[in-house]
Amino acid sequence: MNCLRNRFVKIALTAVLSLGLYLVVANFNHRGNVVEAYSQSQVIAEANPRPSWLAPSPPKFPYFQDRKVVIAKAQEISDGLEGHIKAWFAGKASPGIPDKLIPKGVDTKEFRNFRLVKPEQITPQQQWVVRPAEKINLKATRGFFPDPNATYLVLPNLLAPFGSKVIVEGEFPHARFFDIQITPSFHPEAYRYRGFGVGEVPIVDVDIDPLPGNVNPFRVDANRNAAKRKYRVTFDMAIGNPVDLNPAFRPPHYRAPGNNRVGGSILYQGPWGETKPWGHGLGIWDMGQIWIRYYAPDKAKGSLGGVPLPKVYYQLPDGRKYYIQADFEGWENRSNRRIAAKWTAPEDPTKHKGAKTGWFKKFGIFRAIVEGMALEVPWLNLDKEYVRDLDLGVAGRGEDMPPPGNFSVAATECNYINYLLRGMSLGRDKVAVLTGKLPTTPRTRNGEAVMKKAQARYWSITATDTALPEPDGFVGAVLHSVMDDEIITDAQQRYAIVLSRAEDRPKNATASNGITWVNWGPTTNVSWTLRWMSVYPNWDFGLTPDDRKIGWASDWASKRYDPSIIGQNSHNGVLGEYLPEVHYMTKARFEKLGNSLKPDKIPVWQD
Repeated sequence: MNCLRNRFVKIALTAVLSLGLYLVVANFNHRGNVVEAYSQSQVIAEANPRPSWLAPSPPKFPYFQDRKVVIAKAQEISDGLEGHIKAWFAGKASPGIPDKLIPKGVDTKEFRNFRLVKPEQITPQQQWVVRPAEKINLKATRGFFPDPNATYLVLPNLLAPFGSKVIVEGEFPHARFFDIQITPSFHPEAYRYRGFGVGEVPIVDVDIDPLPGNVNPFRVDANRNAAKRKYRVTFDMAIGNPVDLNPAFRPPHYRAPGNNRVGGSILYQGPWGETKPWGHGLGIWDMGQIWIRYYAPDKAKGSLGGVPLPKVYYQLPDGRKYYIQADFEGWENRSNRRIAAKWTAPEDPTKHKGAKTGWFKKFGIFRAIVEGMALEVPWLNLDKEYVRDLDLGVAGRGEDMPPPGNFSVAATECNYINYLLRGMSLGRDKVAVLTGKLPTTPRTRNGEAVMKKAQARYWSITATDTALPEPDGFVGAVLHSVMDDEIITDAQQRYAIVLSRAEDRPKNATASNGITWVNWGPTTNVSWTLRWMSVYPNWDFGLTPDDRKIGWASDWASKRYDPSIIGQNSHNGVLGEYLPEVHYMTKARFEKLGNSLKPDKIPVWQD
């Protein structure tokens, strides 16, 4: 995605380097991925409640004065688009969609040549931008903060009038997890400013009924290797609060039966869609997206889980089928660019990433940026109230908002993942160690015959580079990652993960000693993201870190912030041993621990 071209981003990017704040400013994340990050630190004193003039003033929420006027304008955009589609069917209009009918706010430099086609005239390969699951290659890293064990399919140019249906037809992949998420129905208060704002409406694998004669392989004890595995999912484009329209769009589980959900492709961006210098100023309107995630594809099936790409088409209320295509090659090429991981000089963690710092649950990309600045750049004088007000004004989100603005899940995130975040650095001749207890997860990667119940569906920790973006916007290179079935555990599911540079690997950091060793890579400062995936009730348990267990009180800017929840580097929080504890020491000191290593006996922090 295009970087936010303004002073606010320059400040945020400074924070990226000096403070471990991880800003999503990449081309692939323009509409979204996300991923995610947060700076870590102790609470600083708020001596001056007035923010610096360098920081933007929080816009008033809501940005509009009359929501009926906004809804009427959205309907006008939809009517104009539908009129052109019907005229095209009647042979009275060309396939090309006039610029005046494209919502003002869509970046027409990145998305060009909108045109109507019959479904049979378009292939799935022309519809999706694909970010495949693959092993990390430090000589050619992928950017924009993905989990390398996941394949992301993004349909970035979703545009259809209200009343139309968006239909996705495909095959269940051979994978650990699969879901489809669509941007929400039109609701003026549900801001979607590029990668910021209200989250998508999901449908998860187990809730999707297969087509007659086919099998859903994600259901407990179903045949994971069934040959017939086709599905069809329908999304109705509508106006209305997405929570009211979707029984499945409710935390903490995001579950509902049936293959129909309600979404939207005409979106309201809020003040930064229309104003400068803080926003892009292109306009307050935008189009939607569809996100599909395949987590942990079976090893023998490739990154697409051994199935063809799904096909998407639209349908008018009268049943006529069509699709709106656009050219987005430049956007796609930038999203799939690779660069070599960069060497940076070793340095020990600052106090903001040190012995007492625990984890933080993410409450949206934008809030993470602003909180990081408030915590780590004290001369900006950004207090908690400022963080809350700016998040509300720009992203339409906050703990006191009505649903969906108060959900922990935000734009471009997987609704079934709880994201825990922490920054970390690595000094010379040092090792970082993570210890804790791993939730049980089903074994699927080797083509196992059935899906089994477990405490979680998927678990991983991934590190991304926190450096400034490249001139073309590349940022967030993935440097190391480890997922559940790669982690050695003892009989109690306890683990010890040792992370170091290859030349600093301790001699006793071996599988035979019960240690999972991970190559840190050449870059010193990273953002760790723990992804804990839960699908209720069969892949879930009492310590799942979702909204039941960890809510807004785990957020620093919350009125109810309580660092004892997960914000301290210990196993004394609400997750107990299931919250990773961070250890730090020299390579030599770790080697002195010997070969009979027990995770709960490793010293916590020895500089």
